[in-house]
Amino acid sequence: MTAFLPDVDNLEDAETDQQRASWLIRASLAKLLRDESHIRRRLQLAQFHAGIAYLEAELSFLRNPRRDDGSPVDYCGIEVARGRMDRIASGLPPRNLGA
Repeated sequence: MTAFLPDVDNLEDAETDQQRASWLIRASLAKLLRDESHIRRRLQLAQFHAGIAYLEAELSFLRNPRRDDGSPVDYCGIEVARGRMDRIASGLPPRNLGA
């Protein structure tokens, strides 16, 4: 596999949440859909809850119906999830949305 197409085994080899977040934001949406159960299991075993939330946000965004004009119903939610993963992948702490 090339660096542009992360393999699920590479996710299992990740040792930090930063590496897991980097893997998630580089993975294609098709891979997230196709390998959802394997990815989810790897994230659960690593106790990377932010990664699970990101995976759920991406998949919900893809699966949700769209408006009559084809635009997404909730674009803000996916932007927040992607921003959170970007911060973690960059080594920054995720922002606490509840504070």
